[in-house]
Amino acid sequence: MENMEKKILEAAEILFIEQGFEKTTTGQIAKIAGCNQALVHYYYRTKEQLFQKIFKEKVQIITQMFNVIVEQNTDFLQTLRLLIETQFKFIAQNQQLPMFIFKEIVSNNENREWAIKTLFPHLLPFISAIEKMLNIEISKGAVRPITIQNLMMNIISLNISTFVALPLLKETLYSDSSNEIENILNERCESNVQFILKALQP
Repeated sequence: MENMEKKILEAAEILFIEQGFEKTTTGQIAKIAGCNQALVHYYYRTKEQLFQKIFKEKVQIITQMFNVIVEQNTDFLQTLRLLIETQFKFIAQNQQLPMFIFKEIVSNNENREWAIKTLFPHLLPFISAIEKMLNIEISKGAVRPITIQNLMMNIISLNISTFVALPLLKETLYSDSSNEIENILNERCESNVQFILKALQP
């Protein structure tokens, strides 16, 4: 039964990302999961609960990754490098997620309010820890003054833009070779790290 519950969740995630929340039906979810529609409602009651469950799981995954970074207790610049690399790799493994979040959460007032209430309590301790380290480095003159909001915005926008542009670039500049794409992404990840670190130099 637990396996079926997982299959339903995985089927819902595929459909939500591919065709959006509104166009997805519990009947479609049941068909992909290999069960009847009643079982979908038994486990998750409503499509909204399925949507929220998927989002919460993604938040938990990224939160755990970020907590591992803080627990390593490295210096600020190394912590920042790990943050950029971790977020980049997470997006690389969930390449359709940024567009899904924009369409289903950022553009939807109700979903956005719910997501903020769900997301920030988990991420706030990590962000606060990074901000504390940042302010110490600023006070020492080791990095230029910047707010934690702008720093996080720089990281998020750089990393996400890579995967927004990737489908177009694959069609025009690159082959579909998985090795080539992997090399390109590795290079881009390091480029993003260097861009952020150099921008912080006083």
